[in-house]
Amino acid sequence: MIKSSIERVARTRYVMPVVLALAVVAVVVIEGAYQHSRSTLAQGVALTDARLQAGRVLQNLTDAELAARAFLINGQAADRAAYRESITALAEAQRGAFQLIADLDPQRTVSVEAVRMRIQARVSAMEEWMDTTERGRRTQARLMASSDRGRTSYAELRNEFDLVLGRASALQDSARGSLLDAIMINRVALHLLVLISVLGLVLFTRQLRYSDEQKARESQYLASQVALRTAELRELAGHLVNTREDERGRLARELHDELGGLFTAMKLELARLRRVTDMPTSALERMSGIEERLNEGIAVKRRIIENLRPSSLDQLGLASALEVLCQEAASSLGIPVSAQLETVSLDKECELTVFRLVQESLTNISKYARARQVMVQMEAKGDWVRVSVKDDGCGFQTQNVPASHHGLIGMRVRVESHNGHLSITSSPGQGTHIVAELPCRAQTTADPCEPQEPVLR
Repeated sequence: MIKSSIERVARTRYVMPVVLALAVVAVVVIEGAYQHSRSTLAQGVALTDARLQAGRVLQNLTDAELAARAFLINGQAADRAAYRESITALAEAQRGAFQLIADLDPQRTVSVEAVRMRIQARVSAMEEWMDTTERGRRTQARLMASSDRGRTSYAELRNEFDLVLGRASALQDSARGSLLDAIMINRVALHLLVLISVLGLVLFTRQLRYSDEQKARESQYLASQVALRTAELRELAGHLVNTREDERGRLARELHDELGGLFTAMKLELARLRRVTDMPTSALERMSGIEERLNEGIAVKRRIIENLRPSSLDQLGLASALEVLCQEAASSLGIPVSAQLETVSLDKECELTVFRLVQESLTNISKYARARQVMVQMEAKGDWVRVSVKDDGCGFQTQNVPASHHGLIGMRVRVESHNGHLSITSSPGQGTHIVAELPCRAQTTADPCEPQEPVLR
């Protein structure tokens, strides 16, 4: 239930935008945590530097006091110079320390004025020592330096420093806590980003897999539909071809039976008229003209019947019929048409397909090829019969055959209607080679009780 709900939600178009929005939020949180951690870390480093600068202030103050006391005792110029150097270093260290503390505490919750005033008071006391000593009152200066007031002032100064640094340390503790919180937020945001990325990748992969499976199913369905429609169209085309051949055969039989009977009756009537006595010479001449026209009609009838249904195919067999067809083509084209024809085993419909294939090929050669020689072959190869027609004519581009030329399409439909294969190889200037392969059929002995197809003459 939960899995199906997740998958249903994952397939919606809002999943990836939501995942991307969550990823952007996680990135923003991580960046904010980084910036906060960076500023907190910088604050901690600055506080450490402030402690160092505060220690340097105390060190320079101690060095200045030691140099001043040495000058009180010895009165040497070197001690006085050391004192001046320490005072100068004290001023620089003091500015640096107080500036760092001010940067760490923009709200001024930690006051350094008391420390600055005590340092100034201590420096003023030492200046008074030095001035008194330089005026020659060294004993008085020593008494001033050895009084309890100086020691008390120095102790108070250290206490003020500790107080300031203690308050700054409290700020540092707060910053440390913030840093830990930022690190935790960064950790959680990073884990969340990784989880979102993994979830987005899983959902995206699942969606891709589902889309691929859906496309595969659709492609398979379309392929099956294309194969089904192709088979139906091939069957329909074969049916149309067979129907046309059947109609041509019926028409040939009608012409043979009806016109043949009429022409035979007319010749018999003419023969009877010739036996009539006292027939005028002019009538006999007219009868000869009529008989000549009648013979021409019979020849036309025979040619039409032969074109509709080749009688040689039924009377002589496929090989002999093709031999006759090649001889007639050689005579009409005026070029050699060599025929290498084997006796093969094909059923009647396949024989007619082979005959029409060779006939159509020779017709195309006579119309377009301008060939010098033609080769027609038929041979049996295992369970297949291979028929080829090859010429050395001008050739053509097989991909650029005009849609109005149906001869090649008719060849292919005829061959494929018998589960055969047709290949056409041609290129400009290289001639044309047409090859058809059809499956063999074992010819059965005809039943003597079965009505035979009439022989057309």
